[in-house]
Amino acid sequence: MTSEPLTLRGIAETVEGTVDGDESIVVETIAALDEAGPRDLTYADPRHASGLAETRAGAAIVSRTQGAVRGLPLIRVDDVPTAVFRLLTRLAQPEDLPPAGTDPSATVAASAEIGAQVAIGPNVVVRDGAKIGDRSVLCANVFVGRDVTVGSDTILTEGVVLRAASRIGSRVRIGANSVIGYEGFGYQTIDGVHHRIPHIGNVVIEDDVEVDACTCVDRAKFGSTRIGAGTKIDNLVMIAHNCQIGPGSILAGQAGMAGSVKLGRYVVLGGRAAVRDNISLGDGVQVAAYSGVTRDVPAGEKVAGVPARLASETLRIFQSWPRLPELLKRVKKLESRIEALGSSEDH
Repeated sequence: MTSEPLTLRGIAETVEGTVDGDESIVVETIAALDEAGPRDLTYADPRHASGLAETRAGAAIVSRTQGAVRGLPLIRVDDVPTAVFRLLTRLAQPEDLPPAGTDPSATVAASAEIGAQVAIGPNVVVRDGAKIGDRSVLCANVFVGRDVTVGSDTILTEGVVLRAASRIGSRVRIGANSVIGYEGFGYQTIDGVHHRIPHIGNVVIEDDVEVDACTCVDRAKFGSTRIGAGTKIDNLVMIAHNCQIGPGSILAGQAGMAGSVKLGRYVVLGGRAAVRDNISLGDGVQVAAYSGVTRDVPAGEKVAGVPARLASETLRIFQSWPRLPELLKRVKKLESRIEALGSSEDH
């Protein structure tokens, strides 16, 4: 948090807004509508504007189209989420990362290539043939395996494991305890015995990718498992061997992809969405949370449900569920009438 006083005037300058009220008012932090106190700034987009009447906040960020709220100073902006993003960027403290240099407890192979101003934290292990680009940061307990390449300005947070000659691009961020390049899940059953199938490929993560905590990206059986530039991956995501993820895609928490799945550009997988092996999703496809994709999906479609179908169709199915008990009763009554009519005709 910044040590400078947070005046509404200063906040408005940061978020490119205008103040409706006293510009000299000072707030301490930003908080949600239902949690904010008199010293807090809150926010509400048009969908949640009704909550402004009851908030205890000292001021609020709102849309320029928002009407006046009695007694509440407002900062009016073109887009509320963008304004909140700008303010949080200003308020965020620098991340607690190790300084440039190598901690005495780290183990770095003599054949490893370490770039300029690289930070190698406590208990890090860097194996033979690894290459670390300029200004990259390896936090405590990171493991960089043999022949792994890491680009410049990349951050590997605590406990990250990179194996199997993985190729990590520049400006990549990998969250704590994520594992990149472990063997894929594959077995060949011979005479009733399951034999692990060797995986001899690697993982390629392109530039500007973010992988959050406790996510696993398996190495390819052969070739590469690839994550395209600019993709953002949440915590606890599973990406199996030989998956291909297009640039700019977003994978929410606990999403899972079986082997050889192909995602196009800017695909979105909602939380706990699952995609069957060897399925292709075209550019811009959106998969709703808790969905199970079992067929290829053309570009631009929105799908939901198990098995996933067009989201509009799934919504109609969901809406019909509450009516099913009554419909079943009506069907049984109709069946009884038909049986009765049949009996009378027989006589």
